[in-house]
Amino acid sequence: MSGYKVLLVEDEIPARTVFRGMIEERGDLFELVGEAEDGADGLELYHRHKPQLVVTDITMPGMSGLEMLRAIESGGGTMPQVVILTCHQDFQFAQQAIQLRAAAYLIKDDCLNDPELLARTLEELTEQVVGRDETREKQLELEQKVRSNEIVIEQNLFLEMLRNPAAGDEWLQSLERIGIPARGSQSYALMLELDRSSLRFSIEQPQELKLWQFAGVNVLNELLGALGPHKVIALDKGRFVAIFAPTSESSLETLLDQVVDSFSKYLKMDSLSIIRRFPSGLRDRMGELKAWVSAAYPFFYDSLPALGSGSLAPERNAYVHIPEQYIRFWGKVLKGALLESHLVSSAVEHERSSFRKQAMEHGWEPEQIKSLYLRIFLDLSQFTNEAEGMADLEAAFRKRLEQCQTFDAVHDSTVACFRKLKLLQGDNRKLDAWIAKIVQRLHENLHEPFKLEELAASINYSVPYFSSMFKKTTGDSFVQYLNKLRLEKAKLLLLTTDRKTFEIAEEIGFENYRSFNRLFKRDTGLTPSDYRKQGVEGGWR
Repeated sequence: MSGYKVLLVEDEIPARTVFRGMIEERGDLFELVGEAEDGADGLELYHRHKPQLVVTDITMPGMSGLEMLRAIESGGGTMPQVVILTCHQDFQFAQQAIQLRAAAYLIKDDCLNDPELLARTLEELTEQVVGRDETREKQLELEQKVRSNEIVIEQNLFLEMLRNPAAGDEWLQSLERIGIPARGSQSYALMLELDRSSLRFSIEQPQELKLWQFAGVNVLNELLGALGPHKVIALDKGRFVAIFAPTSESSLETLLDQVVDSFSKYLKMDSLSIIRRFPSGLRDRMGELKAWVSAAYPFFYDSLPALGSGSLAPERNAYVHIPEQYIRFWGKVLKGALLESHLVSSAVEHERSSFRKQAMEHGWEPEQIKSLYLRIFLDLSQFTNEAEGMADLEAAFRKRLEQCQTFDAVHDSTVACFRKLKLLQGDNRKLDAWIAKIVQRLHENLHEPFKLEELAASINYSVPYFSSMFKKTTGDSFVQYLNKLRLEKAKLLLLTTDRKTFEIAEEIGFENYRSFNRLFKRDTGLTPSDYRKQGVEGGWR
């Protein structure tokens, strides 16, 4: 053997190039047997070359460095000496949590500032390649237990406070001991959730979740440590809560953005975060705090990754049940928008905006929103049940809906799965590009007094050919389609605005108010005024 075998695993090419050079500088002692850009390739190279030393990053696309080391450890045999490279000073705590016993932790910037640091560290580890240092093993195990216990104790104390009112005083005393007054002085609470759509592990796996709990606590501790006294608690399902008392409120202006950026940079995960202010401390607001941190969907309508500089979250009332009339109404509107999305790209986005605005104003139940979108998807897929892949698509959609934490995630997941559904269904309807443009014009300019003859002439079609192609493309005659479009818009305006019915008729393009009334009653069985009145009485507004 020309030297101790070394495997390098690093996803960023510039960094890997630098670290390769550092190892090859000591060709008299080390033999670089392979390089990999993710854990999967690294594991394959490990089994092929059996290196005594492994240098690896933690977070990488696909299989992470920690997952790779766990796979090596589960294979039995003597573990290689492992050097963890990380961008985060405290990340070793997370690594220790899953008992991988890395021999060294190096900060990448330190390696770049000291070009001999990596090789020097590897050289020191060669003494332990044949026989591991038992004293070091015991020390690492002891450190791991201490770090693990700190987080578990903090979590248990917080959970006991949530369950047992009598435990509230003890928890508040723990805050005061670190300098966060329970009464009389302002304090803040930050809640963060990992965005489940960006996770590279199953949140239901306790060991994986424990790893990222350690990582998240360390990131938040570093950020909040610069602001003043703080306490960070890791909860289940990737949720974190931090209580803190900043020495300067100006530091809060960019905190949410810093939190989101740090989780993205160090953990390579998206996150949702929000802040609440408690002007006189927490002692008299414990009920609000408990309800807030225990809420199932605290970010459902606040779907931006960060709420923006200085935009602290207001108190949110409990979500309310969606009236059945609204479920039927929006189910029809959204279903129609999805079906027309191949004709008008803006149709789905327009209805999303309207539905989201109304749902947020009323505070409708997130689970009911999910159920509504699921019902729409199942209705649209009823003629595709026998298609190959349909069962898998439905199962995948249900799983995606279950993971959605925000309104926009629910909507986007539905649209994405609907597009896959259309591929399974196939589209036998031949679309005419000119007719599609006309349809988009109808959607965007309902107030115009459209005439079939003028529209046909605008694209150099004869009236009979235009009528034939319009029905082939949309499934309705031109007049039927335009009237349906206008009536659906009228229903929405009647239910969501206080405009007079003649103003609505004019806004959606009816020159004759009586014609509008007649068509509306034929479609709904009610006059516009009665339709609005029924909606108000049914709790629609």
